[in-house]
Amino acid sequence: MKTHILLLYIICSVLTIGCKETKKRESQGVQMEKQTFRLPEIPNTLTTPQRRAKYLVEHYWDHFAFTDTSQIQSLDSIEPILADFLGVLPHTSYPIACSGIKKLMCKAESNTSIYSFLSKLAEKYLYESHSPIYNEELYLPFLESIVASKKVDDTYKLTYRYQLSMVRKNRPDSIATNFVYTLASGKSSTLAGLSSEYTLLFFNNPDCELCEEIREQIIASPVLSSLQNQKKNNKLIILSVYTEDEFGSWRKQLWKYPSNWICGYDKKQKIRNSELYDLRVIPSIYLLNREKRVLLKNPSFAVLENYFEKR
Repeated sequence: MKTHILLLYIICSVLTIGCKETKKRESQGVQMEKQTFRLPEIPNTLTTPQRRAKYLVEHYWDHFAFTDTSQIQSLDSIEPILADFLGVLPHTSYPIACSGIKKLMCKAESNTSIYSFLSKLAEKYLYESHSPIYNEELYLPFLESIVASKKVDDTYKLTYRYQLSMVRKNRPDSIATNFVYTLASGKSSTLAGLSSEYTLLFFNNPDCELCEEIREQIIASPVLSSLQNQKKNNKLIILSVYTEDEFGSWRKQLWKYPSNWICGYDKKQKIRNSELYDLRVIPSIYLLNREKRVLLKNPSFAVLENYFEKR
């Protein structure tokens, strides 16, 4: 309950100047951290939501007692504070969000326990695919801070350095890595060789339950079906790629896929072995434009469908 009050106050602070009643409730009810944390007061001279969000992100951690261990009741008390901070970030620009994250991690270097806990929380909220606020682009500045930190030893950095290398691959607005796929007929082609306004790249496994769920959602989508049916305009190609080594099993299950999909497999296992794409989670989806530039990386199906509905 206290966390909800704090989040309500934060959103209210970003969007308005007043909200006196909510602020009063915050002062009465959100003292669970005692003096460990309090929100900055946003100057009334900042009147637009964008400027207020920018100030809040830049000064969110100004009053957090990173070095006063006597005031930190438990590390768990930090989690709702960080969760609310992450909730504010979408209300500002990406550069400001990155700057706020790096400022947080710089401050946290004064307390190794908090630094480690924040690192794990960032992974939990932003990197685990089932998180409701999964966002690799926001996880990126956390990773960059950890890897660049002189306060953290190299052994601790190993996992985060690997994650950073994977997150940097095929980011939104970058050109998707080209690869060779092979059809059941034995004919091979490349991702770059596809010609359409959009390409939906779908890494999946026919035996995977979640893959089947997403596959059926794509098939049933009126929006995606309509785009695929515009063959004269080459609106949308769906490329389904199997990256495991059970090729015989894959061939036997091709009947599960629509005939207007291109279904291929990675014959030489290069996609996985060379880690051309981050396939730690299957299925994995990329939406590409005509130049094979990444528009969406691992979106939920709702986000994918909504992308086209807005156009």
